[in-house]
Amino acid sequence: MDGFSPEPQWQGKATAKVAGPTADQAWSLLGRGGSSGGADPPLLLGDFCSLNKWFTSLSACHILEGSNNVPGCIRYCAGSINKANPTESVGWAKERLVEYDKVNRYYTYEIIESNKGFGRYKATLTVQPDPVGCLIEWSFQSDPVKGWSEKAFHSFFESMTRGVAKRLEEEIIGAH
Repeated sequence: MDGFSPEPQWQGKATAKVAGPTADQAWSLLGRGGSSGGADPPLLLGDFCSLNKWFTSLSACHILEGSNNVPGCIRYCAGSINKANPTESVGWAKERLVEYDKVNRYYTYEIIESNKGFGRYKATLTVQPDPVGCLIEWSFQSDPVKGWSEKAFHSFFESMTRGVAKRLEEEIIGAH
């Protein structure tokens, strides 16, 4: 063997259009306090540690090491979905921020440890301009994930991306 492992076997990309906010607004100004009239902190799509605010299935998302939005930092995410081991009440992952680009509105992260059946997994979340507002793009590369078929994982990934877009629209509408 040459010491190199083969490329991850699964890859995919999901996109969702969001009417209204520009890409910059979606990335950095979203909600301006949330739709509850300022009681909640702003939902920032460009915040590496805000995933639990976008997905109700996540109960926690916080920094374990480093500083938020600085490459090398590690976040811990936990929630109710764990198809790899349904007998465990919590599925969790430790994820390292690989790259963060505020100007071009994207970040790349990888799972470094998990009880959710992941081997290698790397993903990029991007917010791009679109004539009607912005486009959310989430792409990934991974080894097969325990407990999932490739088709089911792709569908779940697409559902997550549409959920982010829907939540973004709800926040923007609620802020006006």
